Amino acid sequence: MNESDVKKLFAFVSDIIDIENIPLDDQKTYDLLAGADTDGVFWLESEWDKYDLRQIQPANFDELTACIAFGFSQRLNPYIYTYMKIRKVQRVSYPCYEEIEAVKDILKDSHGMLLYKEQAAAITDYIANMSAEDRVKHDLAIKILTQEIEKRKDTLANRTFSRNRALFCYRNAYIKANFSEEFNCFLKMKQLHDYED
Repeated sequence: MNESDVKKLFAFVSDIIDIENIPLDDQKTYDLLAGADTDGVFWLESEWDKYDLRQIQPANFDELTACIAFGFSQRLNPYIYTYMKIRKVQRVSYPCYEEIEAVKDILKDSHGMLLYKEQAAAITDYIANMSAEDRVKHDLAIKILTQEIEKRKDTLANRTFSRNRALFCYRNAYIKANFSEEFNCFLKMKQLHDYED
């Protein structure tokens, strides 16, 4: 489905779902996403995106946002494999990162991994405003962070865009997971309309 189709789907179910206020922790929706049962879910229908979903198996909205962020670029983003290992094998840890609570907090919604442009900007601003004493204390962490930001600058996603897109996809998936009869009815109507056109 395209974006216009999904908006029509939202209107189609508006009598039974307040789409603006659905819960963002619905287990049936995350089960559907983790299983990549996403035919009819905008942005997540390609085999490429289904593969990412099966590997990451998003269990919450932050992890779904990460899936969207990794899938948005037309280029292969090799850092998805790092993200998957962080989630499933062992959390990546640069001990010196942990020393700086503000940095730890900035990266918490991506499991400690630098993923978004906004994170890089927040870290850069924080470093720029550190006291001379803190700069000396965290010299190694600052060097590693600065190098990481520079190395990753072409792969970082826009978090605001990714979250907005993830919300749109989640709402689409929520309808499929929880109102399958209405969802399938809409798809049949759409297919008939497309055929007639």
